[in-house]
Amino acid sequence: MKFKFIKICCASCKQKVINNEAERICTLMGIKVSQQMKCKKWQVDKRVSQALPGKGQVKRYEYLLFVLEIRMQEQEAIDNGLLSPDNVATLDTLRKRFEAETGRSPFVIR
Repeated sequence: MKFKFIKICCASCKQKVINNEAERICTLMGIKVSQQMKCKKWQVDKRVSQALPGKGQVKRYEYLLFVLEIRMQEQEAIDNGLLSPDNVATLDTLRKRFEAETGRSPFVIR
């Protein structure tokens, strides 16, 4: 599968984790990596692939905070070994959850 909008580098790799000092660490090599680095074992991070442009739709600030809070909880669970990076919630799931919990659309309709 080709991802024409995603830069193939350590910053977008599935094997990368963010440590407590907000540094990118490669789980395969066990070293700190930079955005420019890349290797032959690169795999797209599911969350990065879902972060493609939202077709010009403006999102509500409350929705963005909602997603940020959940992503932070997921990252903490990943760091503690309680969650696999492959099992994070999709943006579609988060959108539906936001709509169910708030009764509002995540998009600003103009």
